[in-house]
Amino acid sequence: MMICFSVYSIFYATVETLTLPVLHIQGSGILLYVNSVLKENVKWGVVIITLYCGSFAFCISTLATHFIYRYIAVCRSTKLYYFDGYKLYLWFIPPLVMFIAWATAIQFIYIPNPETRDYFRNMTREVYEETIDQIAYVGPVYYTWENGKRQFRLPDLLGGLFICNIIGLSFTTCIICAYKTYKKLNDFSTQMSNRTRALNKQLFWTLGLQTLLPCFTQYMPVGLLFVLPLFEIEVGKVGNIVGVTCCLYPAMDPLIAIFMIDRFRNWLFRKESPSAARSGVKVYAHTFDRHSSNK
Repeated sequence: MMICFSVYSIFYATVETLTLPVLHIQGSGILLYVNSVLKENVKWGVVIITLYCGSFAFCISTLATHFIYRYIAVCRSTKLYYFDGYKLYLWFIPPLVMFIAWATAIQFIYIPNPETRDYFRNMTREVYEETIDQIAYVGPVYYTWENGKRQFRLPDLLGGLFICNIIGLSFTTCIICAYKTYKKLNDFSTQMSNRTRALNKQLFWTLGLQTLLPCFTQYMPVGLLFVLPLFEIEVGKVGNIVGVTCCLYPAMDPLIAIFMIDRFRNWLFRKESPSAARSGVKVYAHTFDRHSSNK
């Protein structure tokens, strides 16, 4: 599973480089356009930006799978055979389904059309000095104003609702699994030696921070991205922070373990030998299984 996350990070970095996304929230619309060499190739530019959006769904779904594994390892250790052999690969089916679902929603609902071109035309010319007819972009416009009345665009609204449901499902899974895992780890602490209790405390804080990190770097930014236009809360270029925070998560997540687990931290600051640090890796990797056996 960790290898999968590493491969995903490489894939995401490649797709982002080919996309160089620019994001802008204007009124009830969200514009995401390509600013790479594919900017003026509308066909392939839309394809690469669809992959860029879909990769986020794969990331949060894989993250939820990690939390499910942690929950099973600690709270349902007898069920660890679910991850044995070929069964491990079955756990990647839900993230792939979410990837395809998100990408399909983008491809069929948010591709360029005359209505969104007209909506973003002036803004792209004045703010970015771009011609909307010549660039590859995607983005919803939830509603427009005609004669003082809102004219809702139902497909765009349903697409936004569908995407928010994917985010909500993944986020809820992480929170429920994290809560139950923390609770069980806390119960174990009363049966441990001082050394094991110290390791358990480090693990507890590591998992806590690894739960909070995606909340602030992925779920909240992307969720707000789709909610703010409903209330015409314009943030303009500030919307690009969503792309930045999504890039930060894969790099910051392992740093939490490095600085919170004392064996990793001591080796980093040359306070412990490499062999001791390697044993720390084994301890961290098998902590869940060991805690489970304590039951």
